[in-house]
Amino acid sequence: MTWNDLKAVIRWSPASSALTLATRPEDHRWQLDQHLLADIADSLRWLAWSKTTDARNGRNMPQRIQRPGVKPTTERIGSATKLADMQEFLGW
Repeated sequence: MTWNDLKAVIRWSPASSALTLATRPEDHRWQLDQHLLADIADSLRWLAWSKTTDARNGRNMPQRIQRPGVKPTTERIGSATKLADMQEFLGW
C-alpha cells in the first residue's frame, strides 16, 4: 500500500466507520438519512405554519431543527425573567 492509497482510504472511509469518528466527528454524528428526515420535518412544520394567521402576518416562523456542525443563523439575545416579575408585568 502506498501513501496515496492510505490517503484515499482515510479520505473516503464511510461516515459510519471508527476512522471517521476519530478524524471527523461532526460527519459521524448525522448520516444522510438523518439529514433528510430533518429536512422533511422542517418542511412539514413550515407547511403547517403557512396555513396560520401568523404566516399571513409574517411572524412566528418555525425554527429549523439544529444540525450538528451548523451554527444557527439567528442569534438569540436576552435573558430570562422571574415568573413573579412577568405576572406583575401582565397584571395577573
